[in-house]
Amino acid sequence: MKTTFLILALAFSTLVVAQRPSKEQIKSLKIAFITERLDLSTKEAQVFWPIYNDYDKSMQKLRRQERKLLTDLKENFKTISEKEGDTALSTLSKFGQDKLDIRESLVTQLKNVISSKKILTLLKAEEDFKHNLIRKLGGRKGRGGPRSNSPNGGK
Repeated sequence: MKTTFLILALAFSTLVVAQRPSKEQIKSLKIAFITERLDLSTKEAQVFWPIYNDYDKSMQKLRRQERKLLTDLKENFKTISEKEGDTALSTLSKFGQDKLDIRESLVTQLKNVISSKKILTLLKAEEDFKHNLIRKLGGRKGRGGPRSNSPNGGK
C-alpha cells in the first residue's frame, strides 16, 4: 500500500511538472488516489465505482453549467439588468442546492455498499485530491503563490 501511494505521488508530481495534465490523466490519478485511500475489497469496488462515476458525471455537468453562467456574468456584468441579476442569483443558489442533493444521493447509495467511515474517507480523499491538484498546478506560471494584494500575503 505505501509503495503504491509513493508511486502515485511520484507519478503525479512528474506529470504536473512535465506538462499540464489532460482531463483523462487527472481522472486516472483521482481514481488511483481514491482507490488507495478507500482500500476497497473487490466486491465493494464492483458496486462502488458505478455509483461514484454517476455521481462524478452529475457533479461535472453541474460545475460546467455553473462555470458557464459565471463566465457569462463576468462578460456582461456592466450591462446586466436587475431582473437578470435576480435570475442569476436564483440559478447560482439552485446550483448549490443541486450539489448538496447529488452528494446526499451519493452518501445514501454508498451506505448500502461501504461503511460510513469509508464514505467519510472518500469525502476527505476528494478534498485532499483537489487541494493537491490545485497546489501542484497553481504553483506553475506564477499562480498559487502568496498574493501581494491580500492583507495577510496569501496566508
